[in-house]
Amino acid sequence: MSREKVKILKAKNAGFCFGVRRAIEITSKALKENGTPVYSLGPIIHNPQMIARLEKLGLLVVDDDKKIPQGAKFIIRSHGVPKEIVTRLKRKKVKIIDATCPFVKQAQKIAINLHKKEKCQVVVFGDSDHAEVKAVNSQIDYQALVIGPNDPVPKSLFGKKIGLLSQTTQKVEGFKKLLCQLLDFSKQLVVFNTICSDTSNKQLEVANLAKNCELLIVVGGKNSSNTTKLAQIGEKMGVKTFHIETADELKVDWFSKIDRVGLAAGASTPDFLISEVVKKIKKIR
Repeated sequence: MSREKVKILKAKNAGFCFGVRRAIEITSKALKENGTPVYSLGPIIHNPQMIARLEKLGLLVVDDDKKIPQGAKFIIRSHGVPKEIVTRLKRKKVKIIDATCPFVKQAQKIAINLHKKEKCQVVVFGDSDHAEVKAVNSQIDYQALVIGPNDPVPKSLFGKKIGLLSQTTQKVEGFKKLLCQLLDFSKQLVVFNTICSDTSNKQLEVANLAKNCELLIVVGGKNSSNTTKLAQIGEKMGVKTFHIETADELKVDWFSKIDRVGLAAGASTPDFLISEVVKKIKKIR
């Protein structure tokens, strides 16, 4: 008797968010124009396979803005870049093409307003090493205090007027936890929930998937913050969870005695990778 096919429960919003799709479209358009080389400082989005495709089309990814020659084209990645880098490149007559996610751009404007107009000590909930957080902090000359999910709240904040915002790909529950902690430090607290709605929706979908599947596959770059957090949610809810980048990472023994598989993907995961994973799962079971 043949085994029944495994049922794949796919998250409705799996894959590209608006900001990532926009960045890819802007980059693709720039690459189709002949002549001037197109550079990015770091990956446009956090997905190695998609970046590899763009590099084949001519995108030049560098790790230092000094490597971008005078008169070239430069695409600001979806996460944004520090403002001083843009200033340096403009001095070199580099053509700036801004592919910053509009939600990240909004977070930058909020940080500026909180710092200059509201006179707050700006606090950013996020990863201090993440490109987006660095870009946001640069807008106020690195005067923001960055607090991560596992970081203690510094005593130096006590009694200060605090302006709180978040890295757009953080977990909502972590943001709420920090907000509650800051209430014990200040009676003047200005809060902006800058977590992207797509991020929140994906996290809720994964939480629901985890309740209805025996195995959860999360597809996306290992360097992707939002994708990693989706996998963490599955793990926290007790479902066997694997974070993979490509279908080649799937293992047959994962699917032994499994009837329902949940499938989710981060905001920077292209459709072709998701389709390849679905195809491979169906081939296995």
